[in-house]
Amino acid sequence: MARASSRDREYFARIARQNLAIDDETPPASLAEMLDRLEKIRRLRGALARPGVTSSDEGDLPGHLAFLERIRMVTRRGAKRS
Repeated sequence: MARASSRDREYFARIARQNLAIDDETPPASLAEMLDRLEKIRRLRGALARPGVTSSDEGDLPGHLAFLERIRMVTRRGAKRS
């Protein structure tokens, strides 16, 4: 088996340090504190903290609907030929 590269070792060392920081975390004492923490995460992460696709409100919906309409059209044509 290949040995881990120095880059891999640095990566896992960083994860180990970050895990130690998580161990010091305490659960929120109240709902208000939890919501404050979530708001802090949202501010720190920006657009990455919000669900959905930023470039479109509908995501893949138009493409899926067009595909379903195409299937209906092909099915109707096949039914008329029978």
